[in-house]
Amino acid sequence: MTWQRWKAFVAGALTAFVVVELIWFLTSAAHAGDMTVDLGEKNPGVHMLYDHQLVKVEPAFEDYSFMLFDICDAMGLKGDDCMNYPMNGEIGGNAIATILDSNKIIVYDRRLSPIVGSDGAEVIVAHEVGHIYCGHIGTPTDPKQELEADRFAGAAMRLMKRPLEATLATLPILSERPGRTHPGRAERIAALMEGWEHPETGKSCRK
Repeated sequence: MTWQRWKAFVAGALTAFVVVELIWFLTSAAHAGDMTVDLGEKNPGVHMLYDHQLVKVEPAFEDYSFMLFDICDAMGLKGDDCMNYPMNGEIGGNAIATILDSNKIIVYDRRLSPIVGSDGAEVIVAHEVGHIYCGHIGTPTDPKQELEADRFAGAAMRLMKRPLEATLATLPILSERPGRTHPGRAERIAALMEGWEHPETGKSCRK
């Protein structure tokens, strides 16, 4: 194991410990230890569930923690900019960035991985990190935010030396038509490619 991987392993272990403590704190009073959290319209977030729901979550598997740390390293995020807690949960084949008890949380539905593969999972995690970095949590819904997060993800993939093909691994889950919250597939592909081809644009969302 390389020194870099060893540092990531230690950091991942510490993160998992902190997340376990966080979930216990958030849920013990209301759920007597049940590993569920309230994810819904009352919580600030991006890609939040539309209805008030209690969702089972758990500290993310080690590979998702590695993804988070690799993304932070590649994008030069330090301190509070990378204090994001990775978690897994069944949230309708989605991923969300939110804040629970003042802690920035990324919840990734592992059922996405068989569709997009490990490359796509990395892009999705980077996209959610981008939402947090760009300050989108708790702000009014704006499809432009998705393009900013996509550029961030594309830049992260390039700086992690991932090929463009890997950066576009999320295509199977991108809607072809634009909607109220998300641009159409063509715009999102263009944003991912712009971030990959010009990684200096990845952080342009924060002026």
